[in-house]
Amino acid sequence: MIDCSIVIPIYNPEKDVEDLMLSQYDKLIRSLPELNYELIIVDDGSKESISHILDKLRLKFQIVKYVQHDKNKGKGKALRSGVEKTSGEIILYTDYDFPYQVDSMKAIIHSLQNESTELAIGIRPESYYSKIPKRRKQISKNLQRLNAALLKLPTGDTQAGLKGFKKSIKPIFLQTTTKGFLFDLEFLKMAHARGLKTELVEIELREDVVMSEVKTSHLFKELVSYARVLFRRD
Repeated sequence: MIDCSIVIPIYNPEKDVEDLMLSQYDKLIRSLPELNYELIIVDDGSKESISHILDKLRLKFQIVKYVQHDKNKGKGKALRSGVEKTSGEIILYTDYDFPYQVDSMKAIIHSLQNESTELAIGIRPESYYSKIPKRRKQISKNLQRLNAALLKLPTGDTQAGLKGFKKSIKPIFLQTTTKGFLFDLEFLKMAHARGLKTELVEIELREDVVMSEVKTSHLFKELVSYARVLFRRD
């Protein structure tokens, strides 16, 4: 039986990232050795082969599944493709560079080991915003204010790249349709509408993580996605 499935979308990864992935995933499974894991890698149409990453992961870890998109379809679509292949009782997803500390991933898993929790949402403390570009901080804070005003979710911080949920609500995640980054918002809106038992878990970035700026072209696409999510009937 698989206790925990970890889904990782990849698109045009940075050079030599496989060593970081190996290290972070190894730290996690060593920190909770009583669990059985599977790692699901989704290549969302990368321009170059990621076979070298898969080869290294498969040499070290027992269960590594692979899903490939023939072209880039967006993070939301990539995660749905990965989640569809999971068999774990707990499903966790994060970014390919494992940007959050291992203790944060453990906290998400521990939260979901509680019978009363169906969905664990990673939320970022104020210290997070001192480590990211100013424009990215402004966008994040404005989105949180908008969420609080319009959606009344358990948290306005919907976009932290670390969340987990139980296998029982996997069908709800697979009902999302957003292709881009706001799939998180759509999922949380659907979960809230169904009254799912949710826990907010404070998470911390790794010390060496450097966040990039948000491209203007991406921002306009996400504004369109936000409108679609806002008016979706759940």
